[in-house]
Amino acid sequence: MSIPEIVLIALATVVVLTVGFVALLPWIFAPMIRLLLSPRYGFRVTGRTNVPRRGPVVLAANHVTWIDSLFLAATCGRRGQVLGNANFFKSRFFSALARRAGLIPVPFSGPKAQRAAIVAVREALDRGGLVAIFPEGQLTRNEFLGPFYRGLEVILKGRPDVTVVPVHLDNLWGSIFSFRGGRAFGKRPIGLRRVINIAYGPPLSGPPSLFEIRRGLLDAGVDAVGLRKTPMPAPEGLDPDLGRLDHPDLGLLTGSAANYDRDGVVQPGHRDGAVGLPLPGVALRGMDESGQVLPQNVVGRIQARTVGHPNWTDTGIRGRLDSDGFLTIETDLHPAGQAESVG
Repeated sequence: MSIPEIVLIALATVVVLTVGFVALLPWIFAPMIRLLLSPRYGFRVTGRTNVPRRGPVVLAANHVTWIDSLFLAATCGRRGQVLGNANFFKSRFFSALARRAGLIPVPFSGPKAQRAAIVAVREALDRGGLVAIFPEGQLTRNEFLGPFYRGLEVILKGRPDVTVVPVHLDNLWGSIFSFRGGRAFGKRPIGLRRVINIAYGPPLSGPPSLFEIRRGLLDAGVDAVGLRKTPMPAPEGLDPDLGRLDHPDLGLLTGSAANYDRDGVVQPGHRDGAVGLPLPGVALRGMDESGQVLPQNVVGRIQARTVGHPNWTDTGIRGRLDSDGFLTIETDLHPAGQAESVG
């Protein structure tokens, strides 16, 4: 066989393999991501069956690192799409690969960014697809669940056919891609391997409000933190001089951190008159006297669900939760230690 023939065969082989790889990319993307992540990351996953196998679905997840979407792709069990910075799509070759892999290009910033993202997600849902969304719109700066942007509410408006599955990612704070230490890059990795705990919560129908999605995310957080083999440490940014709620039976339920306002990113860590936000691994809800779950800013009995107490427990407190999750106490109904457990 001559050298030109060998070169021609080699080139043809490369072309065939490349075309085959691109064609199969949507199906092999998840196992490929798991393989690439495996040297550094392991996974404990619960609730994966909560993700419908077909039909329009939104995965609403907390946002801790720049590669959270990869963790969802590796564990979801269904092909999906996620929003991506349009600046990364300038290369035609990478753009083709990224689109095949499920990335939806949207402008990173500017007046058209949010509208473009909303239109792109609604089109994907119209096709019956699954889309992963991070309602915070930015990385957490203090380990607490931050405020939600209204874009998701607009996407879901008038779409009762869309199922929302809250997803909580745990044990990512402190990774090299999180904002621990005041920056998202340039940190040394801690340990040789990190195990990520992921909980896919029960589906929310509706369409649900942002407040209901937040509550579902916190509830899934209890299950995610419950997968840990060691106790969950308190958030590093917790400020003991600010509002907090330390329950006699359930332990520390809420806490506060310094407000973050830098480089155009705002994340409140405390609020006047409030006792703070639910800690990671704690879910709170307000209930009326008939046992109905209350919406935001309505005073009722506060119930808590924690890793050590998987059932909802009456805290003996009347209070209200605002749209960002801050708890304000109105009345302490019971003496210490007389919390009532409810299913």
